[in-house]
Amino acid sequence: MSKLIINGWKPLQWTTTPVPNKNSIIKLIPAALLTDEPVTLRNVPQTSDVKYMLEIVEKLWGSYEWLDDACVRIDASGVSNTEIDTELSIKMKASVMFAGPLLARYGKVTMPTPQWCKLGTRPLDAFIENMEKMWCTYSYDAGAYTLSTIGLTWTTVRQRFPSVTATENVLLMAVLAAWTTVIYNAACEPHTQDLCNMLVSMWAKIEGIWSNKLIIEWVSSLSGTSWTVVSDHLDVAWLITATVMTGGDVTITNAVVEHMDMTIQAMKKLGIHLDVDEHNDTIHIWKQDDLQIKKTIKWDLLELAAWPWPLLPMDLMPVLLVLALHCEWSAMISNSYYSSQFFFVQELMKMKWRTVMADPHRIITFWPAQWQPANMLCGDIIQSSYGMLMACLAAKWTSTLNAITPLFRRFPNFVDEFNALWADITLLD
Repeated sequence: MSKLIINGWKPLQWTTTPVPNKNSIIKLIPAALLTDEPVTLRNVPQTSDVKYMLEIVEKLWGSYEWLDDACVRIDASGVSNTEIDTELSIKMKASVMFAGPLLARYGKVTMPTPQWCKLGTRPLDAFIENMEKMWCTYSYDAGAYTLSTIGLTWTTVRQRFPSVTATENVLLMAVLAAWTTVIYNAACEPHTQDLCNMLVSMWAKIEGIWSNKLIIEWVSSLSGTSWTVVSDHLDVAWLITATVMTGGDVTITNAVVEHMDMTIQAMKKLGIHLDVDEHNDTIHIWKQDDLQIKKTIKWDLLELAAWPWPLLPMDLMPVLLVLALHCEWSAMISNSYYSSQFFFVQELMKMKWRTVMADPHRIITFWPAQWQPANMLCGDIIQSSYGMLMACLAAKWTSTLNAITPLFRRFPNFVDEFNALWADITLLD
């Protein structure tokens, strides 16, 4: 089992670029099935998640070819199989995103029940209900859903929650559905925007891409395209966190500053100062001492809570929790949407931090005098594992991080990338 040996408290230095947005890539790959023409995706890392999604394309009788280490071309002209591979579906919850394109082009799909998610229940109700509104029917038998339609047609979708997966799946159906589809309370995360923008480059007609109301007009067919995946706004936040916690000095290029507004506001409430250049999409972080968490205007405990975009991203909360622990005074970090995201705190207790778990969704932080090195075990949640990595980078002397496989799902080269910033991390197989 792979592990990391981390010699902490090495100030990060230099200039870096964030990784591509994982949550975008795993939706852009299924979107390539909406056309018979080749789709070329650039800025694509060869992570395990990407490889699984491309294998599903092959199982559906499509094909793909790596043009270089970060550029893949997908050809869906041969796709005719409408049964999503069961073995691969178990490995990838995002396999459900192939349902929309297959329904749009072939009118049917068999979709195995997706794997259980470590973040919590995350039901498929909105996902299925939205497809029913598009005039699909479904049945469930032997662990798989069979969905079919005699023709997707216009509808108005009013979501009770701005689900990213449900929104994006409707998008992938609606671009080829008859007449006009309107989605109210739509998700509008950066990866959803990236999907919309790529579809537009394929000659889809979508209005309201930056908002919670999407209007999708019918087109008879889509063309191929060449698309560069947007930078990961979460990685930008995590690079800021690592720099602050190690007392470093780093400039982040291609940061897509417009995606960072609420995250930067939250960090300011933790006493962190950043030099943000919106024109050049760069963020500069420098050594900062005496970080203090601000009180509210009424002098109450500061609460940083996860909400759907454009507010604080849910996936940011574990790292924001670790960052708050690095600052003087107290804060409450809360995420009511994921039931098990904060359970990694039991491992961080080994680093002698001070906190109270009010319930599974809320953590109260207390300033530790100093991060202590520890031997910790990653869970199966990428964001929580990354929070533990941040803590190890901030601790003096040597820490060990075990069972690190989840980190590679999003960051295949994270060890080399951090060491290029003067961190001291050794990977042991």
